[in-house]
Amino acid sequence: MTIDVLKKYIHQQSNPNLGVYIHIPFCRVRCQFCAFYVQTFREKKVQAFLDGLDREIHLYGREIGLENIPVTSLYFGGGTPTMLSARQLVQVFDEINTWFDVTADAEISLEAHPGTVDQQSLHMLRSRGFNRLSIGAQSFDDQELLQLSGRSTRRTTQTAMEFARQAGFENISLDLMYGFPGHTADSWEQTLDATIALAPTHLSCYAFTVEEGSHLYDKVKHGTVCPPDEAVQARLAMLTGEYLKAAGYEQYEISNFCQSGFACRHNLRYWQGESYLGLGPSSQSFVSGVRFGNVADLDSYCLALIQKELPIDHLEALKTQEIQREQIVFGLRTMRGVLRDQVGYLSERDVGWARAFSGLKVQGLLVEEEGYVRLTEKGIQFADTVAVALI
Repeated sequence: MTIDVLKKYIHQQSNPNLGVYIHIPFCRVRCQFCAFYVQTFREKKVQAFLDGLDREIHLYGREIGLENIPVTSLYFGGGTPTMLSARQLVQVFDEINTWFDVTADAEISLEAHPGTVDQQSLHMLRSRGFNRLSIGAQSFDDQELLQLSGRSTRRTTQTAMEFARQAGFENISLDLMYGFPGHTADSWEQTLDATIALAPTHLSCYAFTVEEGSHLYDKVKHGTVCPPDEAVQARLAMLTGEYLKAAGYEQYEISNFCQSGFACRHNLRYWQGESYLGLGPSSQSFVSGVRFGNVADLDSYCLALIQKELPIDHLEALKTQEIQREQIVFGLRTMRGVLRDQVGYLSERDVGWARAFSGLKVQGLLVEEEGYVRLTEKGIQFADTVAVALI
């Protein structure tokens, strides 16, 4: 896509601040459950990617004109961002700092596989501005880790946590997964106990899903692997909330828990309908009410940028009511919910939507309290159903 086409849609004054997501599309191996765009790590591919990313950062900063909008969060995700060296990650961060207005107090998050970090690399990253680490632990049972990803061990994650703290990271999140075939409440409690003992400031606990494009999708489709048991997942989700609340963690979103003051600021952008820019192949953006996404192919991504074009393969300018619906749907993922006034404003302008909203209340999936609308406990279990009905 040409720069002029996107500039037509992007209005700098409508974005008081911005979050930036950087997709690093490399892994040692693809996990069984992963449906993200990733490639097996190859040095030659890495350099081509970094060259393309430099060009993309420059185009958005200077040519699209986003350089003067305050960037309050950066999130390096993947893939496995820590497949890149600390020097390469710092290089990307410095390039963003050159072409964007990254605020002094910005949250700078980095996803990390526990087996790809050491104390020296983490110390370098922390000293150069990275201030939040998200470690993909998944489980603290070695057999389950073998089943899920064929990699890592319980001890690997514990060591990564030790290295991170020694390097000066105070804001550390762990990603966990529950409800995969054969998973039991006893095993999940043991993982939660081991997690709490490490005292991370943040936890993301995701129900196991079978996504199209993952290795498991075809196995489930052909009956060689059982699909997740939704009833088991619902019980484990309830157990998670009770367990972590008793340990002093606040649930602030369906899958996310934190100690006081450590909610992920970048992810809150998504749930609060704020602007974010995605860089790298397959990354997604929402800026000035426009949703657009990059091509999910590294070679095509790099080629477009060599030609001084943006690697965008789809763009949609949302109408006002579409934006309002999305803000409500995403906002309902948070425990606080959304303002009743937001719901009322849309209900007055869309009779069909108002009818769907009332039906969800009758089913006991939504409740109104103290000026907010939020999901009930039952609604949390059927959050996808609520989203489909309201979008």
